[in-house]
Amino acid sequence: MVPISVIREAIEGGANLSGEAIDYLQRTLRGFGALENLPAPKTKADLDPAQLGALRFPDYVENIEYKTTDKGVLVPEKTIDIADLKGRLLTPAYGDRTYAGSTLDEIAGVKLDRPVDMEGGNQFMRNVDPGVWASEKKAMERKAASMGKMGEDPLMVYTAMSGQAGDASKMMSDATMGMVELSKINKKSAESYDDTIKKMVDPEWPGILSKGAREYIDKMPMKARRGLWQQMDKKIFKDMGFPDVGVIRTSITDRDLLTVPSFTTGKGISSLSSTKTFPSKHQTYNTEVRGDYLGALPKQVPGQLVWRDFFKNMAERLETTGKSNPQRAMLYNTSMKQRVDDQMIDEISQFTEAFGGQTK
Repeated sequence: MVPISVIREAIEGGANLSGEAIDYLQRTLRGFGALENLPAPKTKADLDPAQLGALRFPDYVENIEYKTTDKGVLVPEKTIDIADLKGRLLTPAYGDRTYAGSTLDEIAGVKLDRPVDMEGGNQFMRNVDPGVWASEKKAMERKAASMGKMGEDPLMVYTAMSGQAGDASKMMSDATMGMVELSKINKKSAESYDDTIKKMVDPEWPGILSKGAREYIDKMPMKARRGLWQQMDKKIFKDMGFPDVGVIRTSITDRDLLTVPSFTTGKGISSLSSTKTFPSKHQTYNTEVRGDYLGALPKQVPGQLVWRDFFKNMAERLETTGKSNPQRAMLYNTSMKQRVDDQMIDEISQFTEAFGGQTK
């Protein structure tokens, strides 16, 4: 999360920001940071500020190469001025960092035998199909019902989950299995991993090198799929020849979201045609709400500037109870909302102006 002191400096100081604050915010809020202005990497956090991997990256995350092919199914990206939304009610479309509208063909120089169909993520809003947000059936129904009770038409605003939030998706599974199948993993190493998975995740696990592994993984609950890659993302397995899970996560991550902190907001905004849910074509998330993509903020902004009441509540909870888990709270608080008022407009406008209003 971006320190609130840095956010305030950006808002209040405008163009007179310190060099340190400028470098920090350019890196974390632009995705492709000004790497020439960064110090030589000294820590894991220097290389991977969004914590896409559990292990130290081989290079800055922005320099990890992956290749995709555009399928031509997304409407063009456009921007929207926060001032044009004055008075509107916003609710978070809290989602993973994957992208949509293309196939993932190559990861860190390794060409996949089976390209991965990428479905998003925030870019799901820009698909030519009418769906603007998808999730598992019960979760989507709860969110839709909450929006229906808000008494007016809320706008869904993409808000970034943690860097590893895509682990439960079939996109991550397909990409990881593609790399596993091209890796030199011997029988003993595979058995070691399989024993861990049977103990920690799924006692019925058929084996990472088994013929039906892909099909089995597709049918696993999302939490269990996530467990597979969380366990694989350990030094012991990387040393055995398993692929670098952090690098794979990078390859399924929207480049504009590679380094941003959790709760970064504004990459997509949609209006709903209704709060009725429909079956979704998304391979991971089977239920969607439909509507229209309106655009994105000129620059993604820290979530604190949009979800002001939520973060105030989290801070108060931490002070009074000593406990606060904003990621869990945002995930399960389907009725969360914030109205666009003068304070939000002023702070977002000043923040955007301070950093040139660039979207990337």
